[in-house]
Amino acid sequence: MNKKVLKAYHEMREEIKGPDGKLYYGWGNVFATYPCIIFVFTTPLMMLKLIYPAVEESLQISRTDVVAISSVKFATSAIVAFAAGFLIDRLGIKSVLYLCAMVTGLGLVYFNFIDSKWTYWSAGIAMGFSSMPLLMATKTLVARWFNRRLGLAVGLTMSASSLAGIFFPILFAWMIETMGWQAATAWTSTGIFFIVMPVIYFVVRDNPTPEEIATEFEGQGAAGKIVRGGLVEAETDEKTPSVGDLFRKPAFRIIAFMMIAIGFVDQGFTQNLTPFLVNDLGFTLTKVAITLSLSFLFGLSSKLFFGWLFDRMSFKGLSICYVMNALAIIAALGIQGIVTLLIFQLARGFAHSGILLETPVLAKHAFGPFHLGKVIGTFSALAGVGLTLGPIAVAKLFDIYGNYNVAFSLLTAIMAACAVVIYFLPPEYRLKKLREQKEQEEQTVRSREYANERS
Repeated sequence: MNKKVLKAYHEMREEIKGPDGKLYYGWGNVFATYPCIIFVFTTPLMMLKLIYPAVEESLQISRTDVVAISSVKFATSAIVAFAAGFLIDRLGIKSVLYLCAMVTGLGLVYFNFIDSKWTYWSAGIAMGFSSMPLLMATKTLVARWFNRRLGLAVGLTMSASSLAGIFFPILFAWMIETMGWQAATAWTSTGIFFIVMPVIYFVVRDNPTPEEIATEFEGQGAAGKIVRGGLVEAETDEKTPSVGDLFRKPAFRIIAFMMIAIGFVDQGFTQNLTPFLVNDLGFTLTKVAITLSLSFLFGLSSKLFFGWLFDRMSFKGLSICYVMNALAIIAALGIQGIVTLLIFQLARGFAHSGILLETPVLAKHAFGPFHLGKVIGTFSALAGVGLTLGPIAVAKLFDIYGNYNVAFSLLTAIMAACAVVIYFLPPEYRLKKLREQKEQEEQTVRSREYANERS
């Protein structure tokens, strides 16, 4: 056992070094993305969900008004996303990270001065302004510095949000119950001002040197080219499609509509879950936070399962994922005690991890690896429509009926319908490549048989 651990350690040590045996500076940038993602992206998202019950009681506003801040946040993110790439190219990654950190930090402090639903909603603008550019900037930073180890680097970068989800909800719940929702939210800004901003200043470097590019991009050959400080793009003779070209494809229109529906269901349920558990079912915020943390821990491992499932079953695997999420949503109506709450959170955490992996699978398996950025970007923008409308629509149904029975049943039906659609939708590019692979294998067998006959 000790030998295996030692071997794994040496392999990992060699992996993080460059061919020259020195530690590659790109890993310093990966380290720098952790506090950025945790405190600028994940913290506001988690805090918002946890303060909803207290906000409803403190400001004496409706459930719709409470969750409307998330709709403001998602709408702002969708709008700002269109300009984020331009800002990164013109201002540089480091400057954009500073801007996102500053806006989010001041936005969190602003919560201490909220005294009405209007000031409450306006805080969502600051949260939304920073979230999407922050994610895009961190991903661009990693892409500029890595090629042969890009998968490892991206995986380590995106694990930051999962790790935050395991540990932070319990801390945030304690802060809200101890000092109140306004002061607790404001105090989370200290992580930005005293951790994130110094890390950005001292650690982040926008672009690698020519020598560092040569180290990481060594041997990439003719498969791609280095642009903008090392970002590798695949060489292809195919014309870059416009958004109009994409929408002329029937499969694209179907998936695009489905992305809106999935976004609607996902955040419609997520943003209303905490008020449902605390204000309606009577669980303490601490119990909800503890079970939520366990769901993140469970979900961290389930990402491996869904990655394996999607690789082997493609769209039919996605259909299974959607069915699991539909069952988790309707199961929420059956929660009666701490045991059923724990079972629900674990099931929800496991199923929801698959949703987080769906976009690249849908894009690549249906349309191939070319122009993935545009395809995924378009899908993400359309999902933003659902993310914006879902929370407020579900909360409105609660205000009308006095419970979530109708709303959660509707979300379950939409998710189940998406499962049926994706089950029967063929992953055209993937099937094409499988046919080509099979034909190639058959040709190889025939060639060998012919050679044997000649001999």
